[in-house]
Order: sequence, then structure tokens, then C-alpha cells
Amino acid sequence: MTTNIVLITGCSSGIGYELAQRLTRANYTVIATARHHEQLSDLNVALQLPLDVTDPTAVANATLEIVHRFGRIDVLVNNAGYAVRGAVEDIPVEQVQHMFDVNVYGVMRMIRAVVPHMRRQKSGRVITIGSLAGKLVLPVNGTYSATKFALEALSDAMRVELAPFGIQVVLIEPGNIRSNFMTTAQANSQEILSDPDSPYQALYQHYLRVMTTMRKRESGPEIVSQVVQQAIEASNPKARYLVAVPFSQRVVLRLGDKARDGIFRRMFKIGSTPE
Repeated sequence: MTTNIVLITGCSSGIGYELAQRLTRANYTVIATARHHEQLSDLNVALQLPLDVTDPTAVANATLEIVHRFGRIDVLVNNAGYAVRGAVEDIPVEQVQHMFDVNVYGVMRMIRAVVPHMRRQKSGRVITIGSLAGKLVLPVNGTYSATKFALEALSDAMRVELAPFGIQVVLIEPGNIRSNFMTTAQANSQEILSDPDSPYQALYQHYLRVMTTMRKRESGPEIVSQVVQQAIEASNPKARYLVAVPFSQRVVLRLGDKARDGIFRRMFKIGSTPE
């Protein structure tokens, strides 16, 4: 598939920023978007646009402007994301709703805006940045993982639904990636994780220690952007691409529920009964 016009959401930092740079260097026409448009000022791309994926009007306007200027959209990369950590009981429902609004409904808004143009073209590629968290759930990460599990289901459905129209659907599943996204997620979660009255405070302390250790081995966003480019350029892309997932985590993915639960209980020092 000859690919020229690429629309990327969430380009203010991390994977989106790196991908916009990579594809521009590879001579793609890149439209970089972000909720805070000013954060794109140093990106040398074909077009920068403000785009909040939770705003249906902004999504529609950005899509129409791109089609008006360039005549088509060949690739949509759904990258915008938001995360809050905490036990399921501890996270306010409003914050969970916002996560779904960005991570799931935001993707659906982009699909509804862009896919009709791809269908008229009889070609296109939809690439969504999911997460290993959509396959492997850690305690304290359940609600965020729920949004990424949802992307697994949406991608599976769309892969079949859109195939007759020449549109291919790909899901990228990164492990831990070094980026501002993780820093922002930690800031979003600080009040929950530091609450001394939470019944999960001991778990949170172990969680933070484990995450600190894991982050020392994080890959940079360039490893994900490289795989996204491969998915764009492959004539027959895979349905899923696991990226930056160490062998130990790939092994855990293959274990049964009881075995995984046992590993996580030991990892986070979770006892069978309250102390």
C-alpha cells in the first residue's frame, strides 16, 4: 500500500512525538495533533493541529481540514492516552470515565470521523497504540488496563468489519516505555497512591518500589515508532505487534490465572489475609 498522509493523535511527547519525527524523516506527509497545540511548535511536520479526542467537534473539524488540504488520509495512528493508577475501589468513577473518554471513546470518535474517508478511497490503515496492560493486568493498574482491554476488542472487530473496504487494522502493544506519559500518569495518581488512610497503602508502597525498578529497564519511544513504521509499510501487517516486552513478561502472559496471581501476590507482597 502506498502510504502518504498520516494523521497522528497525541503528539505532544513520547511515542507520538517520536513517531511524527520518524515518519517525516521517511518522507511521509505527517499531520501531528495534540490537545495542547503549542507543545507541537518544534515539530517539523506538514501540518500541526489542535485536537482533543474527547471533543467530537474538534475531531470532526480536524478531519475535514486534513481532507480539504491533502485530499485523503492514508493512515490514522490513535496514540492519545491518559492514565491514573490505583486500586479499583480507590479511583473515583469520574477519573475512570475520563480514562475511557480519552483511551476508548476517543479512538471511536477518530474512527467515526476518519474511516468514512478511507472507505471512499477504498484503502487505509488504522493503527492503535494499545498496551501490554491490555493483556497482562497488574494490581493498581486495573482500570487503565480495562481501557486497553477494550482496544483489543475494538481492534478485533474492526479488523474484520473494515477488511471489505480495503482498510487494515493493527494494534501495537508496548511494554513499559520511557516517556512523559509515565511521568504524567504518576502525577495523576499521586493523591490516590499517597493517601495514608487507604486500605491499600501497603500495596501502593510495594507497587511504587516495583515500578521504580522496572523503569530502570524501560526502552525509549523510538522502539515503538520503529515498529509502527514497519506496520505502516508492511504489505500484509500483523494484527498485533508486541513491543519492548521482556522475555519474563512474555512467559507470564502464557501462564494460567492462578499462576499469574501467585506471581503478583509475591511480587507485591500481598498476603492471604489482613495482618
